Amino acid sequence: METTQHHFSLTNDSRLPDSNPSPETLVQLEQDLKHVVDALALLGIRRCSHCRKFFRIADPGELFDYGELVCYACLPAWWTATSEQVSVVEREKLETKLSSWLRKYHNAEIVREDKTRASTATPYEFEVVVHCIECRGSGKVLEGERCRFCNGFGTVRVAVPAL
Repeated sequence: METTQHHFSLTNDSRLPDSNPSPETLVQLEQDLKHVVDALALLGIRRCSHCRKFFRIADPGELFDYGELVCYACLPAWWTATSEQVSVVEREKLETKLSSWLRKYHNAEIVREDKTRASTATPYEFEVVVHCIECRGSGKVLEGERCRFCNGFGTVRVAVPAL
C-alpha cells in the first residue's frame, strides 16, 4: 500500500504533492508565513533574532532590545559574539543598556572587584563585565582619587544570581 503526503496551502484548500512544489507556491507560502509573523507582532508577540522563538512583548524581561530582539536564554552567546564585533564606543553603550535591563528585570547585582579577596566559584547564572558608569571606565573620580564604585578598576561585574 502506497501513501502520499500532501502539503496544504494557507490560502486555499488545494492539495499539493509533496515532491517539488513550484517556485510560485514556495513564494506564496513564504509571503503567507511573513503575514502570520506580522500579525503576531500586532498582537504583541515578538521573535528572538537568534533562536527564533516567540515571546510576549508584555513581558519586558524576556527580550533585550538592541535594535534587534534577543531572548534571555540566548543572551550569553549573543553577548560573547556581539561584544567582539562592535566598536568600543558601541560596546559601552550596549553594556550600559544591558546592565540596566539585567538589574531591572533579572535581579542582577553589581559585584565590585576586590583583588585582595580570593576568587571563588560564584552562584551566578550570567555575568558580564561592564565599564563603570560612575567614573566612565577611568577608575578615578574628578580629584584623581580611586573610584569607590569600581575600586579603581574602571569595570564592574553585573551578575544575575542563579535561581
